[in-house]
Amino acid sequence: MKHLQHLAFTANERMVLKTIFNHKPISMTEISRLTNTNKATISGVINRLKAQQVICEVGQGESTKKGGRKTILLEINPNFGYTVSLDFTYNSVDMMFNAFNGKVIAYHSYPLSEKTMTHALDIVETQLNPTDSHGTQHGLLGIAVSIHGVVNQDQSIRTSPFLILGDLSVQARLKEYAQVPVLIENEANLAALYEHALRNHTCTESLATLSIHKGIGAGLILNNQLYLGADGSAGEIGQSLVRVSDTHYEKIENICSQDALVSRIHQRLDEPLTLERINQYYHAQHPIVLEEIQQFIDLIAVLIYNFSIQLNPAHIYINCPIMNEIPDILLQIQNKLQAFSYDTTAIRLTSNVQYATLFGGTQNVNVGGYLLKSFSINLSF
Repeated sequence: MKHLQHLAFTANERMVLKTIFNHKPISMTEISRLTNTNKATISGVINRLKAQQVICEVGQGESTKKGGRKTILLEINPNFGYTVSLDFTYNSVDMMFNAFNGKVIAYHSYPLSEKTMTHALDIVETQLNPTDSHGTQHGLLGIAVSIHGVVNQDQSIRTSPFLILGDLSVQARLKEYAQVPVLIENEANLAALYEHALRNHTCTESLATLSIHKGIGAGLILNNQLYLGADGSAGEIGQSLVRVSDTHYEKIENICSQDALVSRIHQRLDEPLTLERINQYYHAQHPIVLEEIQQFIDLIAVLIYNFSIQLNPAHIYINCPIMNEIPDILLQIQNKLQAFSYDTTAIRLTSNVQYATLFGGTQNVNVGGYLLKSFSINLSF
């Protein structure tokens, strides 16, 4: 692995960097207040970070009520380095390059012609040149990988339902290729980290994300901690069993995921379908589409209700492309929940349906990481 001494920050430096990232731009006085640390300590940390060009001054804030000099505002230096976030979906490799302050440098999506992890990594190694600095001081600093499956505490992948894994170690191969730290995490967990980071100012201590597409998974932030369960499989609610006949049980994601909905409509209409086409049929009041979507609404409302009363998160953010395409679906789900005497103000669509997972990876692999996990990079490689 390449020399990364420039990222060997102290605990106080990591604390200050995290605060600047999540509250940018910010003054030294505000950092001191938010971290409950005296100004002299913060001043020393800031001077060291400025000398290393990790942070930079970006202007002046307002004067205090008593007058005096305006405060200096600080931000993370975007040119310090960059990170890469990868999302291995069931049909593509999505790749996002982010400056050290989180700003997007580039985004690309590459189709998968083979459903294997080896092929997905071949694409990454073809498209990612780890020696390219992208105009930054230290170049590539780390890689975050989103997996639509279960990731163990040791960063190994236990289940990969969309891509054949074999005995491949994704982390080991990427580390060997790129010579930087590699973080691997479940996609719903990364989406939860993203939503939590966005709401840092509101002090949201508990929230959940529900990813409803090919499968159904949940990411859980409880007491400001990413909850993984005993073996990393917390949130795999799509694997829950429901009774569908006297003798048969079915996984709930096989019944009420977005893919299950699209598949049923496809079978009944016997034609290729896109979400846009389903939206057209829905607004044209096509009876089959209306019937199937109504069943989807009923099932998802019950799923959300049961999930919420068990874990009681303050907010639930839903990542479901068909709800983004047809917002009326979420409104009807909220109406159903109200009938259950449930407060629906806490339920809304995720802030970024397409990129939430990738941004979550960016925030957890670089200084923006909420450091919620003991094995995340945490700037102390």
